[in-house]
Amino acid sequence: MESQKRHPSDARRPAATLDAIDRRILDVLQGDNQVTNLALAARVGLSPPACLKRVRQLRADGIIVKDVALVDPERVGQTIVAFVGVELERQREDVLAAFERKIAAEAEVQQCYFVSGEIDYLLVVTCRDMNAYNDFARRVLANEHNIRRFRTSFNLARIKYETRVPIGA
Repeated sequence: MESQKRHPSDARRPAATLDAIDRRILDVLQGDNQVTNLALAARVGLSPPACLKRVRQLRADGIIVKDVALVDPERVGQTIVAFVGVELERQREDVLAAFERKIAAEAEVQQCYFVSGEIDYLLVVTCRDMNAYNDFARRVLANEHNIRRFRTSFNLARIKYETRVPIGA
């Protein structure tokens, strides 16, 4: 799992200043990142070289972080989506970092959030079936000495799934 660590001790970068054209570029690319530069330029009202320069700058600035193909988990046999709340025994920086490294290395963990409230972490886990989830829970969660408890809720139906970040127009 590739990590995009967001931890309280990390320095917060200020939000980027985006003009209307940058926002239109991001809107189009979030819907279809395979659009050609020529078509993108036409849709946002720029010349192709100017459009390409802006896209490259958005990448260089870390605003566009990755180009991916979104895969339907069920179509590839990953039928279980579990939301796992994890409460740790200790929250020292070294044990938080160790837990984060361990979780980041697990392929079943699609997302991991350090959260406020009654739990310390919220995980989104996908598995092929309940037996695979049970194996994951025993191998990863039950064997972790610093986990006080974990609670799992299973997805019954996905009502909304959106990868687009609302950036305003």
